[in-house]
Amino acid sequence: MGSHSGAPAGGEQRVPVEQVLNGLEVHPLEQGETALETFILLKVLDRDGDISWSYRTTNRLSREELLGALTVQADVLRKSLRDEWDDD
Repeated sequence: MGSHSGAPAGGEQRVPVEQVLNGLEVHPLEQGETALETFILLKVLDRDGDISWSYRTTNRLSREELLGALTVQADVLRKSLRDEWDDD
């Protein structure tokens, strides 16, 4: 998984998100919300045709904040999957 996060290292280039996502779309923010930071988990096709995972973040996202947000999302997903399993 790629590790491109935080402030860019010397010589490292940053580009607008839309250049990385190549036409992919996401749901819009709620009215009145303003995007401040992002963590993007990407399922990618590499140059050899293999599928793998990578991620990117914006400049100011702290590791502690990211860990907290990902932990909550993992817990929510885990509960949702467990609830689906229990429904069967």
